[in-house]
Amino acid sequence: MSKPASTSTRVAGDVVAIASAVAPGEHRTIAEQINYWARIGMQVERAGTVATRKVLLVAAGKAQFSTLDPQERETAHALIDAQIADQAANQRFGPAARAAGHTTVSLDDGGNLVEITAEGTTRRL
Repeated sequence: MSKPASTSTRVAGDVVAIASAVAPGEHRTIAEQINYWARIGMQVERAGTVATRKVLLVAAGKAQFSTLDPQERETAHALIDAQIADQAANQRFGPAARAAGHTTVSLDDGGNLVEITAEGTTRRL
């Protein structure tokens, strides 16, 4: 899966500074952290009349979906989807699988399939 194209833009210095401090703890780059915040903000703004606090509590698993109206539920689902996509994009399952003795398959920088054994030897497929 390829990443979408990016575009250069200016970001306020204080946002970059906060993202720089937060990103390592969230296992994200500064750009990934800012994009994550932008996606959340985008969904909250799109929701219009959504009670933001209720939606965020539900998305964090601290409240029930039954407390939300249909539009709020849609926003909460979008937030959860964004969180799952973010986590999935940043997970590296290969090292753990190889440590457990499994052979894995990955893509190299050229987009070619490569088999990696538990011992660390590689073979282009």
